[in-house]
Amino acid sequence: MSGVKVIGIYTKDFSLYHDLMDAMKVKGLDFIVLSNPDRVPSKVGVVITSSLEKKIVSCKNVVSADNFRRVTDAVDKALQILRGKEHYMEIVIGIDPGEYPGVALLGDGKVVQTWCLSSVDETVGLVERLLRDYNAEVKVVRIGHGSRVYRDRIIKGLSSLKSFIEIVDETKTSPQTGFSREERNKKAAVKIGATPGRRFVGIGGGKKPTKGEIRDVQRKSRILSKGRITISEEVARKVLEGKISLKEAVEEK
Repeated sequence: MSGVKVIGIYTKDFSLYHDLMDAMKVKGLDFIVLSNPDRVPSKVGVVITSSLEKKIVSCKNVVSADNFRRVTDAVDKALQILRGKEHYMEIVIGIDPGEYPGVALLGDGKVVQTWCLSSVDETVGLVERLLRDYNAEVKVVRIGHGSRVYRDRIIKGLSSLKSFIEIVDETKTSPQTGFSREERNKKAAVKIGATPGRRFVGIGGGKKPTKGEIRDVQRKSRILSKGRITISEEVARKVLEGKISLKEAVEEK
């Protein structure tokens, strides 16, 4: 029985090497640094290198990191190859909307990868990249119905993909307590991705933030500033509309 395959890294490019090290450590992945491109251990299922060095690497599966916009994208591609799945019947992207959105990628019903992101823009960028980079007969984006303002901002950012978006009732998708915020958001995104929703037909009339949503942002400003600051309703509206981040709002106060 063959063992679990890992990613191999080979490059003489100092900058690329360190970028790859950082990306692998952030993702918590096992990997092997190769000293000789001619002698790749059988444990290595895919090698990440540069496009110039690719031709000297003795491995069936090689990813050229400099062909991607970001090193993390190259690592994601290597993971896709490592898992032996480069084409799916269906991929689903689950999104738990909020200040720190959770995102989950499911391929043919199995969790491929999860993320917890720091902004709506980062979330939109990731979803667009996943839809572009993963091959599948069917591609669906499912987003939780809660956190309406953040939800609508994400949907607006993905407006060109309307036909692929479903809104999911996330009432029963919130994980139990005992997890970090990052893990809770990731787990919620997985559950949202696995739950069929209703087809998105349009954002309803550009609704203004509610009093409750504004108060919630003000509460979060007190938490972030350790009780020193409560931002005004006007500034809280700007946060909800995406004109300024909560951190920026607190720092400018």
